Amino acid sequence: MTKLASVLLLVAAPLAASAATPLLYSRSAVVYDVGQRQVLLERNPDEVAPVASLTKLMTAMIVLDQAPVLEETLTIDSADLDQLKHSGSRLPVGATLEREEMLRLTLMSSENRAASALSRAFPGGRPAFIPAMNDKARALDMAHTHFEDPTGLSPQNVSTARDVVKMADAASRYPLIAAFTTLSHYGEEVGKRTVFYRNTDPMVDQPGWDIQLSKTGFTDEAGRCIVIEASMPNGPVIIALLGAASSRARSADLVSIRRWLEGNETPVTAPRVHYAGMSRHHHKTMVGAHESTMRLVAYPAGSAFRAHRPSGRHKTGKTHHRNLRGV
Repeated sequence: MTKLASVLLLVAAPLAASAATPLLYSRSAVVYDVGQRQVLLERNPDEVAPVASLTKLMTAMIVLDQAPVLEETLTIDSADLDQLKHSGSRLPVGATLEREEMLRLTLMSSENRAASALSRAFPGGRPAFIPAMNDKARALDMAHTHFEDPTGLSPQNVSTARDVVKMADAASRYPLIAAFTTLSHYGEEVGKRTVFYRNTDPMVDQPGWDIQLSKTGFTDEAGRCIVIEASMPNGPVIIALLGAASSRARSADLVSIRRWLEGNETPVTAPRVHYAGMSRHHHKTMVGAHESTMRLVAYPAGSAFRAHRPSGRHKTGKTHHRNLRGV
């Protein structure tokens, strides 16, 4: 009976699912159909790992849940310096920006000092901010997620690909988060000069990608991570990728998944801009991907392009999320 059910599933599967399962560099992955509330593909979805700056989606939600005054001026303090990784920043101590500007830089360019300043300006300061992050993670049913800092620099900020999908789905309901994470570049006045920032995700600027939400992350412990929500031929999907060895490998996974969803054969060669100078090491990583256990579900076919769902307007401190039963 089990074999018969499997055969019927394969016969009913549309073109997108009949294409070869994509070979992925990322250690963990989940592809989630937003409209159908269904996981389409997963690889090690519940493996707990550091998530680096994907953390900043939660940081932004906690800030906005307080319905703060976005025009209030915040100042970068010595307490915002990275004492763990000693990462650099173009925001010097003493720089002042409005809260909205700090939030924009936190999300689009993953500015650690801005994220830190936002957490210090929270009612009760950072000692109250971190528990609020973990409380919201529990409210979103992110059962394997824990946060220790607002930037993602701490390797103790851990989650899973499945939980990251839940976090991204909730974050996409905040118009400012969706807008700031998909802004390709921005010029910010810092003191007497204008500093130009670019989005840490190069895919937001690529032709043919209708990205509604995006956040990247990287530390040595986490590897290259990303979560995006993008419109695909059958509607919006959320893709969470954790633990790729390089940004080129991470971009290749996104392209492979997109082609798989469109019914094209995989694996593919990513755009040259992401793949110049691929090393032999990454070739070995790809070989390893052949040996990984993947699970896929029939991608629901549809002749019409489903429009991206409207974002809930965020005006109060209420939690905005759906019950992601399929995740």
